[in-house]
Amino acid sequence: MRTLTTMALALWNTLVGMGITIKNMLLRPRITLQYPDERHSLPIGSRGIPVLLSDEQGELKCIVCELCEKICPVRIIEIKWHRDDQTRKKVLDEFNLDASRCMLCGLCAEVCPAEAIAMSDHYELASFDLPSLVYDKEKLQQLGLPQKTPIVNFAIKTEG
Repeated sequence: MRTLTTMALALWNTLVGMGITIKNMLLRPRITLQYPDERHSLPIGSRGIPVLLSDEQGELKCIVCELCEKICPVRIIEIKWHRDDQTRKKVLDEFNLDASRCMLCGLCAEVCPAEAIAMSDHYELASFDLPSLVYDKEKLQQLGLPQKTPIVNFAIKTEG
């Protein structure tokens, strides 16, 4: 008698489990994606690689204050500049960011007084070629150019 009760209970539990599975398959919306063919749309404020932002004329907003370079805890930002002889302003020559070591902490974007750097929605940075993960000024500007949203929580959404 005990064996029959155990078997009936196992059958009942199996049917209940199958019912829950079928109900979830048919009645609930799908929450998984077929990555990499399909990708989630990240919310505004998500933190991907930092990018350089430009003004309406396409010029970089960076004023070469070097605060982002100084505050970066892992020292992955390298800035080189020279002073213009006529205007006496700093001119940005190089802005390199080693994305292979970036913690995506956002301190560089948070400290920027000109809102020239922001965290982007580019988060797929995997590569077998480590030197390709060092982004220069032009590449960072290109990533930040298709800015779709204003800066929210030190981050932007791009078309990327």
